[in-house]
Amino acid sequence: MPELPDLQVFSKNLMKRIAHRKIVSADVFSVSRLNVDGETVRTKLLGTEITDIVRNGKELYFQLENSAVFSVHLMLSGRFHICAQGEISGIPYKILSIGFDEEALVLSDFQGMCKVTFKPAATNAPDALGETFTMAYLQNAVRRNHRKNIKAFLIDQSIVKGIGNAYADEILWKANLSPKSTAGKIPEDRLAALYTAISDVLKDAIANIERISPDIISGEERSFLRVHNSRKKYTDEGDRILVEKIAAKTTYYTERQQLFL
Repeated sequence: MPELPDLQVFSKNLMKRIAHRKIVSADVFSVSRLNVDGETVRTKLLGTEITDIVRNGKELYFQLENSAVFSVHLMLSGRFHICAQGEISGIPYKILSIGFDEEALVLSDFQGMCKVTFKPAATNAPDALGETFTMAYLQNAVRRNHRKNIKAFLIDQSIVKGIGNAYADEILWKANLSPKSTAGKIPEDRLAALYTAISDVLKDAIANIERISPDIISGEERSFLRVHNSRKKYTDEGDRILVEKIAAKTTYYTERQQLFL
């Protein structure tokens, strides 16, 4: 599933490709994945332009010239495609296509889980790289969820938006905290290390994705990950990487990471 760093790069690259181009066609292929019908989609899209594409947690928000907004949550296997108008029919598992002159943006998902929401509702949880995600917020969130497993805490989108399974592992490894730890048992100084690791890991990942796959608009670039990497048996420091189900997720970690229970 694309997480915050992937989507941040997607938003930038999609802006370069499709922003400020007049929308000349809009077709819905799977109405069950949208919260409005096909005619409403066409009414909102035709004749306008996409003026901005911003990431919000694990979603991309498409802002239109006519002030309408729709969000896309790619879920596990949703993908963006940019293709010639004549190639739309050849893309399998289509959900939505938006045409601009000779090209089109197509959204697909072979699992049929991807969601498109017009006028998405606001949520109170801060974004992991947002200004409102402060150390004070993290401390208060831990107090409210003191019995929660720290891995489950990090991937809970109602607490902080944008962090998924892979980057939770990377963050905990960077902060030297075991994913089996209990949130409320983590000392204040280690909580501060966790807060710093969240920003450092996510920003570093964005930079790595842009370096390795500068034009990416779909999929996941994970080759640079330090611990959540199925191709690695040991970290660069020589620690064996353990793989275990924690918080109902396949989790990668090392014995060196400190456990607080």
